[in-house]
Amino acid sequence: MAGEHDKLRETINRLQAQVDELRQRDPAVAEHLLSTLAEVKAVLGGEPTQPAQHRSLMERLSNAVLKYETSHPVLAGGLGKIIDALGQMGI
Repeated sequence: MAGEHDKLRETINRLQAQVDELRQRDPAVAEHLLSTLAEVKAVLGGEPTQPAQHRSLMERLSNAVLKYETSHPVLAGGLGKIIDALGQMGI
């Protein structure tokens, strides 16, 4: 499981770097994505959460993929990888 967490953290870090670059061009999108990534990090960091919060997070991630897949396909792809990894971890 530690290996899965490490891979997911790497994916999150890469995505966060991409979002940081996006901040100048589209600050609203960047802030939305950074907020969502912060929630993912909190779950990975072991902060206590309820299953309903996990579902809510997964829904927000899925909605973000749909929302940004046309305008920001690379970011949407990274979010998709995060969704897959969280699903494999049972989150």
